[in-house]
Amino acid sequence: MKHRELIEQALETGHGALNEADSKRLLSVYGIPVIDEAVCVDPDEAATRADEIGFPVVLKGLGPKLTHKT
Repeated sequence: MKHRELIEQALETGHGALNEADSKRLLSVYGIPVIDEAVCVDPDEAATRADEIGFPVVLKGLGPKLTHKT
């Protein structure tokens, strides 16, 4: 997804902010380094991606109401 599409999507949904994954995607478009990550939909996919990325890994929730988290 292109950077303009990311921003337009955030504006259209009314959330006013990009989620963490989209924010990192936008940063990388501009050459700003971000850590490897994956958005997964089930535990099996998460385990596979963790093996690919390498350990240690962190699990974070992702959703429109989870703007601020640690």
